[in-house]
Formats: sequence, structure tokens, C-alpha cells
Amino acid sequence: QTFTNVKNMVAGSIEAGGNVHIGDIYQLPNPKLPKALTHAIPVLSENSIVGRQKDLQDLKDLLFNQRQVVLMTSLGGIGKTTLAQVYAGKYWDEYQHVAWITRLSDNILQDFATAQTLSKNLDVSPHLSNPQDIFAEIMRKLNGLDQGPNLLILDNADESIEQLRHALPKQPLWHILITSRQELQGFTLKALDFLSHDDALLLFKTHYTRKDLTDAQIADLVQTVDYHTLTIEILAKTAMVQRYDIETLKNAVRSDARANIKINRPDTDKIERITSFLVSIFKLSKLKKNELWLLKQFVCLPPEFHPYALLEELIAPAESDKAEVFAETLEALAQKGWLLKKTETDAYKMHRILSEVVKRQAPVFIQEAAALITIITNKLEIDQSKDNPIEKFPWQPFGDAILEAFEDARDLDTMQTIKLQNNLSKVYSEMGNYQKSRHLISNALQTSLRCYGKGHEVTTVLQSNLATVLQHLGDYAGAKILLEKALHYVEQNFGADHPITAGRYSNLALVLQDLGDYAGAKILLEKALQSNEQNFGADHPSTAIQYNNLAWLYLDLKQTEKAVALWERAYAISSKYLGENHPRTQIVAEALKKYKAI
Repeated sequence: QTFTNVKNMVAGSIEAGGNVHIGDIYQLPNPKLPKALTHAIPVLSENSIVGRQKDLQDLKDLLFNQRQVVLMTSLGGIGKTTLAQVYAGKYWDEYQHVAWITRLSDNILQDFATAQTLSKNLDVSPHLSNPQDIFAEIMRKLNGLDQGPNLLILDNADESIEQLRHALPKQPLWHILITSRQELQGFTLKALDFLSHDDALLLFKTHYTRKDLTDAQIADLVQTVDYHTLTIEILAKTAMVQRYDIETLKNAVRSDARANIKINRPDTDKIERITSFLVSIFKLSKLKKNELWLLKQFVCLPPEFHPYALLEELIAPAESDKAEVFAETLEALAQKGWLLKKTETDAYKMHRILSEVVKRQAPVFIQEAAALITIITNKLEIDQSKDNPIEKFPWQPFGDAILEAFEDARDLDTMQTIKLQNNLSKVYSEMGNYQKSRHLISNALQTSLRCYGKGHEVTTVLQSNLATVLQHLGDYAGAKILLEKALHYVEQNFGADHPITAGRYSNLALVLQDLGDYAGAKILLEKALQSNEQNFGADHPSTAIQYNNLAWLYLDLKQTEKAVALWERAYAISSKYLGENHPRTQIVAEALKKYKAI
């Protein structure tokens, strides 16, 4: 009768959706072994999870039908422990005995040895003091049970369990479910994936019942955190308590926003600040030096899957004397759960939540990622005489990722960073995003003024580039001021016939043309053309640029025949050196098509 009453009490609590600490409420008053072998087994009801029903069924099939020792793995915060708790609650009545061990020490053997309720229930001799002896006696007692099936859950296991796997109690009397961030050897793997988009929305709405955020805003938010289960729950509850707007919520992880909420984790009292809590979950202390170095490289990459060959090219491990250990370090981080791996494409990714955690615990300094920064900077560079800007567009997220990695660093005032911002600004300009382009080039210019001064060559180059962006934005007066400053400098230092000076003549001429000063623009463009013909020759892509620029001026001057003649020369050069499909060639071709017949 006592057993029936307690069983009904447990079932009622589970149906109500609460935590059930079985060890606290049920101990048989007779020598018979209790069902809950360990203290406070954290059972949860099935309605505590969203989108994990198939995973739950997979676990039952692997344990009951296939009789496997199951290792459930995923990135931290995805829901392994929660799913294990739900499994224990859902199938509680189908097991004779249940035990739950959470790894808290460096070796799970020690956690078995300190599980006093387990030792007491199994009548392990109190005179044993050596953890190995206590563990061996516990295993002997568990293997000696003659009724089954029984369930043993080992939560948050690490590689220390690998050495003990042959000593664990065996199927069919014992079902063993292990959770870990690591892919451990010797067990049947059950990888827990991220929530689907729809399930992530549902999870957020489960904890957020206000109407302040639209479905579209919530969808954007859960995508921003890469459908990370724990972070979605934290953000949803934070939105309920703090009433943050959508932009604040999207930046809440990065800015370590105030939360002041409680979540369903047995080791958590209250989350005061979001990132600080996540940092406490993801500790870097056990990482080796090479592993931490590689994680810092991933902080500087977009949070997407990158093929091994690309990673090797971009990170350039040989530049950091890491070539011999690069592949094995990459694999070790994947096995430990710090990186996600797609085996079919041999690609690796760091989740954006982990990236924020690493930045807080171990900030990246430029010298630690110097090779990566240099390579990305060079890939973003556009050589107007030969490059198709469209081919540079895929590298834009890589440039953004590097700048985001160093947004709070003190060593940003370097030529390397200026060059990166300048190159990335040009790519954004080619993409038509002139506001972003202006922001980047303005930052680079301010850094150059602070570090090198007004008259430095780098400063004048940046002034000229900023002027070009201002021109696209319609600020012709501002562009003219900057270009006149830059032109004054290069004329003094390089002379009127230098290619750099020719570029400044051309840029200023285009602004004067926009301001209606066609006479002034014509003088400068003719100077630029003469310089390019002298320095590069008449049959060169750089000279073709000047032909094209002067042609548009002739069009404004109503001298269409002269414009067409110059476009024909520009087209012949561009198609020869850049190809028919190059954007510059196509622009000239369109001009010829439109104006040649006039």
C-alpha cells in the first residue's frame, strides 16, 4: 500500500509538470532495495520539452529494443540533461530501479564514490575509503541484481567514463544513458540536434506570453542565437521580466544584459546577467594551449560551417607553428563539443554563443590571429585594373567577423586594421551599401588621424576613399573638401605625373562634374588620362577607366561623338583584359548601346 501511494504521488506530480525528487519522498521501510537508488533524481514531465518527441522515442528504442549503452551528445545548453530527465519520468514505471550520477569532479569514478545514498542503499561497506574500491563494490552490487530492467543515467560525463565502460552494469538488466558534450569512445551515439525553426519559435512563446514582440521579431531573434535551446529560454524569460525591445534582446548576449530570472537547471539559483551565466557553464579551463588558440581563430570567423581545406587556407597554421597539430586539434575540439562538425562535408563551425563566451573569457589579440586577418584583408582587396568586385562579396562576412571579434580590444590602432576596414568599406560600396561603407572608412580615417596625423599618405588615401562614398551618398560638398585635401598632399609628395595623383585628379573631377563644374572636371580628367597613358600606356585597364570617366563628361557637355569614341576605346581594353562579363565592361557596353546610334 505504501508503494502504491508513493507511486500515485509521483505520477500526479509529473502530470502537473513539476520536478519530482524521488529520493526525497520514497524510501521503503523494509530491507527491500528502493526504486530510487540515488538521492533526488530530477524527473521531469514530457510537457517540459519542445520538439524532442522523436528524440525521446529514439532513446527508448536504443535502450529497450537495441539494448545499447547510449551516449547522448550535443553542444552545451541544447537540452541533453532535460531530455534525460524527461526520459526518466516518462518511463519510470517500466524500470525496477533507477540511479542518477552527475559528474561534478574531474573523474566520474569519484562522483560514484561520493554518492552516499547509492552506497547506503546498496549496503556498501562504510570502511572502504579508496574511491576505486568503492566504485568496484558499487558495480558489483549493481551487476548482482536479479531483476530488471534498471536504469542508470550518467549526466555530464567526460572522457574519464571511457576507462570505466567495461565495468558498468550490463544489458539487458541495466539500461545506461550517458549525456556529454564530448563524443566518447565505446558507446552508441545519439546526437541531439538544434531545434527546428518552428520548435524554436514555440519554445520562446512557451516562456514569453506578452504580445509586445511579433512572430517575425521572435523568428529573427531565435535565428540570431542559432536556435540554441538554453539561450532561447533565457531570452524569452528575460523578455517577460525586463520588457526589452527586440534590438536590446538581439544584443543581450553580447552586452551581458540583466536578466534576473530563474530557469529549470538543478544547479542554478537565479540568472542575474545573461553572458555571465553562459560563461559559468562553458569553462575554458580544461582546454589545451593549442585548442584555445584554435578557438580564438574561430572567434574571428563567421558562425557558419567552413570546410577543412578553407580553414587550413585562412588560419594558415604554419604561420603560427601549428601545422603539425592543426588537424588533430580541430578534431579534438569537435569531440569535446566546442566545435560542431559536419562529417559528410568535413566542415566545422563554432556556435555564436560559444564565440561570445570565448571572447569574454579569453579575449583575442590581433597578434594571435595575425595570419587570418592578413589573408582575409587581402581577399577583400579590389584591384580596379583587374578584379571583378562581385567575386569579393563572399568575403564580406569574414571581414565583419574579424572586426566584431576586436570591437572591444585596445590594440585596434594598427595599419592592419585600417587596411581591413578600408578594403571592407570598398566591398560594401560595390554592394551598394554606402552607409555601412561610410561607417567603416570613417573609423579607419579616425584611426589614421590619431596614429599617423593629417599629412600622412595613409590618411590622404582614406580621405579620398571616404570622399568617393560621400559622393555616392550625395554629399558632394563634403566629398570636394576631402578630395582637395588629399590632392594637395599627393601633388606635393608625388608630383603631378604620378599614378596616385592621377587617381586623385579623377576622383575630384567626378565630384566637380556632379556639382556642375564641367570645365574644372575636364581639366582634371585630361590630366589623369595623360598621366595614365604615360605611366601605363594607352592599352591598359587603368587607362580605360579614364577613357570611360572622360566619356561621361563629354556626354554632359553634349559632345556625344567624342563620348562614344572614348567608350569604344574603353570597351576594347576592358573586354580584352577583364572579359565580356566584367561589370566595368558591361557598363561601357550599355553606354555604347544607348548612345552610339544618337
